[in-house]
Amino acid sequence: MTDYDATAHIAEEIQNAAVRAPQAIASALFLTYSLGFLFSIVLGFTMGDIENLLSSPTAQPFTQIFYNVLGKCPNYLCFSRDELLSFSKVWIRIISYTQTPLIAVWLNATLAVSINLIGLGSYTAIAAIFNVCAIALDWSYCIPIICKLIYGTETGRYIPGPWNLGKFSTPINCWSVIWTAFVSVIFLMPTNQPVTVDNMNYAVVILIGILVFAMIYWFVCGAQKYYIGPRTNQHWHKEKDNSWDFVSSLCENDQVTRF
Repeated sequence: MTDYDATAHIAEEIQNAAVRAPQAIASALFLTYSLGFLFSIVLGFTMGDIENLLSSPTAQPFTQIFYNVLGKCPNYLCFSRDELLSFSKVWIRIISYTQTPLIAVWLNATLAVSINLIGLGSYTAIAAIFNVCAIALDWSYCIPIICKLIYGTETGRYIPGPWNLGKFSTPINCWSVIWTAFVSVIFLMPTNQPVTVDNMNYAVVILIGILVFAMIYWFVCGAQKYYIGPRTNQHWHKEKDNSWDFVSSLCENDQVTRF
């Protein structure tokens, strides 16, 4: 887990994002590989007996290592801004005291904590959720890559940014899609044999459920009528609703809204 997606979440707040955002992602990969290697060495020296880790009551050897050693010691804002979520005008509200979308922050924190609490009751359930998160996150990056591969050359509208892979772009793009398809299958496969009701990988069930919910929300609930993709400053200025009041943000040429 390189957590390179964190850069994408704050790209709209970065100056010169076309260069700084991919630079941050590349730096995250390099640092993760380097520090991860050192971290693996530390784990190797502190893990203790492997059999005890594998039979841990937490069913999570990594967590058990920390327990043995230490003892008992903004997504929703962007989706609301783009009117993809229900009650978007509530979540996007900027609190004047903090100058932040405090309601969206607490919504995000509450849902994140609630989902992780599932791990206290069922390792099988939380493992399936983590697998689906990995699949969904990776494919969210692959979708624009696939669009670029299919329509970029065909339409002639694709213009490389200041940070690009040059002549290696197409082969690397193709490999990223192939690799993501491969690991997606791996994430859906059972991790134990023989497969039983208790140890089955339910990621495929959750993934299908999410897809069904997304289709219903998009077509039946009418989300496609409001969501047109990420809103730009030009989109904001075209809004006719008097409830919008534009104020300058910390980054030049960026804007936030205050009610």
